[in-house]
Order: sequence, then C-alpha cells, then structure tokens
Amino acid sequence: MKLHRIIQTSIIFVTMTIALPIAYGQEDTATPDEEWNRMTPEQRQTLRDHYREFKKLTPEQQQELRDRLKQLREMNREERQKILESYGLYRKLTPQQQERLENNYKRFKSLPKWRQQQLRNQYRRFMQMPPERRARMLENFRRWQELTPEQRDNILSQTPSATPQSK
Repeated sequence: MKLHRIIQTSIIFVTMTIALPIAYGQEDTATPDEEWNRMTPEQRQTLRDHYREFKKLTPEQQQELRDRLKQLREMNREERQKILESYGLYRKLTPQQQERLENNYKRFKSLPKWRQQQLRNQYRRFMQMPPERRARMLENFRRWQELTPEQRDNILSQTPSATPQSK
C-alpha cells in the first residue's frame, strides 16, 4: 500500500500542476502567490492536506515527486492534458483495477531496461495498426488466454516459429 500512497500523492501533484494553469487558460506563468490567491478556500485546504501527506513521505519519495514535477513542467500543454486525461481514467477504475495496474507497473519496472524498451516498441507498433487488425489481435489473445496450459503447449509444439527458442 506504500506504493499506492506514493502513486496517489504523485497524481495529486500532477493534477494540481496541470489543472490550475488549464483552469485559468494559461501556461505556468503565475507566481505561487498569484496561484494561491486565485484558489478557492476549498482548493487551499485540499492543497494543505496534500502537502501534509507529502511531508509524510521519505526524502527519497519526495525527491522522486519533485523530479516528476520538473518533468511535468517541461512538457507542453498537450502532453500535460494527456496526463490529466489518463489520471481521470485511473480515478474511474475500481480499487481492484487500480491495484492490478500498479502491480503490472511494478512488474514492468522490475524488467531490464532493454526489455522495457522492447515492450514500449511493441506497444507503439500495436497502436499504429489499423483498428480492425488490433481488434483481431486482441480477440486472438483473449482466446489464447482461455486455453489450458496443455492446449497452449500443443499449439506451440505444432508451430516451430512460435516457440521461444526460435526468436
């Protein structure tokens, strides 16, 4: 649950950093005092609460958030908007779906860098496919997942090009 708290705090900072300039129709040109003065009392209280949560994090976790905030501020408006949209989708997930996503992320981050890059490239190629082909691939994957391990082994033994040794 420690990771969950870190992710939630990260998302809160990202949201505040993105939402305030977007809400006021501008880039990050306002000073902190100007930003504070434009906030409603409720927004100020929320920010105070989140700051208290931030102070509970370890120095390493705080630094990670600062680094991510720096990255965020270097992004253009469209990139930040995409992150905000992703955050909105994340918030709509059930706690179980969020936990699954977090576990998948941890598993991904535990992979060697070369494998992470390989998976990113595969995903990019997948997203560039025509929608009909992507739908076919997803349907084939769903059907593959429904097979028993024995059925999968049988299929793999019949198609040498699909075996891991031939890659």
